[in-house]
Amino acid sequence: MTTKIATPLSRTTVLVSVRISQWTARKLDKQITDETNRRYAAKKDAGRYNKLLIEAERLAEMSSLVSQARHLHYSMTRPWADEGARILPNALYSKFTDDFRVLKRKFQEAADRFCAEYPKFIEERKVSLNGAFKATDYPDPSEIRNKFRLELAVLPFPDADDFRSDLDDDVVADIKREITEQSDKVIDDAMKHTFTQITDLVGHMASKLKEYKTNKPGERKFFMDSLVDNVRDLVELLPAFNLTNDPKLTAITKRMAKELCTEDAQALRDNDDAREAVAKSADEIVAAVGKFLA
Repeated sequence: MTTKIATPLSRTTVLVSVRISQWTARKLDKQITDETNRRYAAKKDAGRYNKLLIEAERLAEMSSLVSQARHLHYSMTRPWADEGARILPNALYSKFTDDFRVLKRKFQEAADRFCAEYPKFIEERKVSLNGAFKATDYPDPSEIRNKFRLELAVLPFPDADDFRSDLDDDVVADIKREITEQSDKVIDDAMKHTFTQITDLVGHMASKLKEYKTNKPGERKFFMDSLVDNVRDLVELLPAFNLTNDPKLTAITKRMAKELCTEDAQALRDNDDAREAVAKSADEIVAAVGKFLA
């Protein structure tokens, strides 16, 4: 069971949500869908014909930037509600917002370039779609830019002590109690999320390192440099995610840094003894974290 921190989350964290709007360039063609289902004597709900209105590569850059923004959001925050806003520790605020600002600028520039050539892309796709092309499927060029948005919203974490209302005192007391209980649950869930993330990432490392052995002469299982890099990235973030100042998480973080992050990926490929030692440590760390979650 984690120990509650004396300082409330309202002083050590904020809530952030990333709002993404991106034109998918896909359109259901009901006419072709109906014709196809009739041709094969299929039921009306047997299939759907969705047209790709623009060549996929024309939207690839923006799609990649959206994926990077989502990864940034989920890697540097912890869950708060079922969806939307997430908890961002104050210690990570500057890095998170700086990195997001870079992605947003690149996204806006990519969207501007796309929209400048949008009419050309329509003509380009007109040839590919041939008889399936319909001009009415496409948003007007004057409207297309508004369909691309990448925004960040930051809100204070709710604090029961700061709650003000003209409601009856008993109702206000109940609301403050609910906010406090929710905050306590959020802390527990966030800490469990962190321990689970360690288990998943370090467990994956152990499995890949143990698989990396000769099956046939000159043949080995493969693992990428990211196997080590991902653990190093998590180790850097763990102190900020220790929302309860839990000494167990502090100890695990130090152990991960010392035992899992010293050797780079190539050294682990080349040195059987080092690889086996790191795999053993990874298994032991997973077992230790498992006891915390039990």
